[in-house]
Amino acid sequence: AGGDGRGWRQGRQTVWSSAGTDVYEREAQERRGQRRRQFTGLGAVLLAALLGAQLPWAYWTADHRAAAGEIRTLTLPDGSRVVLNSGSAIDVNYSDATRTVELVRGELLATVTKAPDRPFRVITRDLTATALGTEYSVRLEGGFTRVTVQESKVAVTPRDGGDELELTAGQQADLTRHGVIARDTAAPQRPDWADGRLAFSNAPLTEVVERLARHRPGLLTLDDALAQSPRPLHFTGVLPAANSDAALALLADTLNLEVRYLTPWYVTVRPR
Repeated sequence: AGGDGRGWRQGRQTVWSSAGTDVYEREAQERRGQRRRQFTGLGAVLLAALLGAQLPWAYWTADHRAAAGEIRTLTLPDGSRVVLNSGSAIDVNYSDATRTVELVRGELLATVTKAPDRPFRVITRDLTATALGTEYSVRLEGGFTRVTVQESKVAVTPRDGGDELELTAGQQADLTRHGVIARDTAAPQRPDWADGRLAFSNAPLTEVVERLARHRPGLLTLDDALAQSPRPLHFTGVLPAANSDAALALLADTLNLEVRYLTPWYVTVRPR
């Protein structure tokens, strides 16, 4: 009888132990799931804050936007086409007398349908660029706006007045709202990004990473050892504009670098 009692007690303890282990495992799984949900929620909040800091309110309220890494082509009511570079935004205002596109952020390429009685204009905080032909690009920089003509002519006027500047195919100019600050020649073909690629010819690595950073959400940084190297690396090649992860992998393979993903939104390029 004693042996039977001991066996019963041992069996009961085994059942209790098993049940306790199952409960413990379930609780542990729930805690892990809760931590994952908290981390995901925190990541979403951090990403939203980061995007909010990187992109102004005018971007979010614009008529048309291109997300980070997106190259977006729009056909306007008159048949003109506008290609938006990554992270760019525009407002469109068409009337019976004028066709106006306001570049709120980033860069655009305009291919204009001719309509002599309805001027086509791209405006920014710095200037008005009126099409006298068919194709030109406009890019907002930190302290100025750059206009580059790919085909025919464009008339550019500073927002605060001043002399009108006429640019022809293969020319570009940088202007503030007060006037011209630089004028130069430029390649007359379409910008590479408009065709979904980023082309580099013996470009410093700092320039390559800076340009790639415009084509992905979050932060893309270059390790100080590379950024401040007395013998900086250079890159020649073509990278995809709409797939920054693939572009980074190709860059890393070519230059023997490491791409470290601290999170999907915080990436560092460093020596291998």
